[in-house]
Amino acid sequence: MFFFANSAFPVPCTQPVQHEEHLEKFVPYMQDARAQLDHARRVKGALYKHPPESREFWRKLAVEAYQAVRVFHPEDRAISTEASFRAGELLRAGGRDAEALQEFLWASTRRAGAFSTRARLEIGHLHRRNEEDRKALDAYLDVAADARADAAHRDDAWIWAGQIWKRGKRIEDARRAWKRVAEGGRDPLDRIRAFDLLGVLWFEEDDLEAACGVLNQCLQSLSEAALEETRSGERVRNALLRMRLVDALPRAIASRKNSGEKTGSSRNP
Repeated sequence: MFFFANSAFPVPCTQPVQHEEHLEKFVPYMQDARAQLDHARRVKGALYKHPPESREFWRKLAVEAYQAVRVFHPEDRAISTEASFRAGELLRAGGRDAEALQEFLWASTRRAGAFSTRARLEIGHLHRRNEEDRKALDAYLDVAADARADAAHRDDAWIWAGQIWKRGKRIEDARRAWKRVAEGGRDPLDRIRAFDLLGVLWFEEDDLEAACGVLNQCLQSLSEAALEETRSGERVRNALLRMRLVDALPRAIASRKNSGEKTGSSRNP
C-alpha cells in the first residue's frame, strides 16, 4: 500500500541532495534540456538490447538519465515534465510503483502540457490498481475537470472514473460518466469503449433489451466513422467487432429463447 496524504496530489518530495550530486557525477551534462532529453532517450533505447539479467541495471541508468533533465535544466518546464513522466513509466514497468508515483506526482504539479495530464492519469491508475479508490477517483476527476487538458484525456478520465464508481456500486454515477463519453466523446474508439461499458451494465442487470438498445445506438452513431476507407476507419471497425456486447448479446438472447421454448414445451406436452 502507498501511504501519502489524503489528497491525490500531495507535494512530492524534492530530489534529495545526495541523489542530485550522484546525477551530476555520473550523468553527462548536455547544453540544453532538449539535448539532455535526447540523451535519456538513447539510454532508454539501449535497455532492451541487453540480456534480461542486466536490464534492471540499465533501467536504473535510464531513469537517472531522465531525472537529470530536471536537475540540470529546471528552467524548461515542459521538457522536465516529459522527462519525469518517462522516468515514472520506466519505474512502473520495473514494478517500482512507489518510486513511479513520486515521478508522476512531480510531473503532475508542473501543469505543463500533455505530460502533466498523462501523469495525473497514471497516478489514478496506480492508486486504482492498489485499490485506493478515493485517491484514484480524485486523480481522474482532476483531469476530467481540467479545461486545459486534451479532450481525449478528459474522456479517458471519465471512463476510468466510471470504473471506480462501478466498483464502488455507484452504478448511476458510472452510467452518467460513460454516457457522457459515448454521446459526446472526441475519439471514436473512446466512444465505443463507453458504449460497451454502458451496454454491459444493462447486460449484467439482465436487461437485454436495454443492452441491445445501447449497441444499436453505438452502431448508428459510429457507422459513418466505420465506413471510412482509412486506417482510422479500420480501427473503428475492429473496435466494434471486439465489443463485449457483440459477443455476449447473441448468446444471451439465444439462451433466453431456448429457455423460453423449453418452458413452453413443458407446459404443453
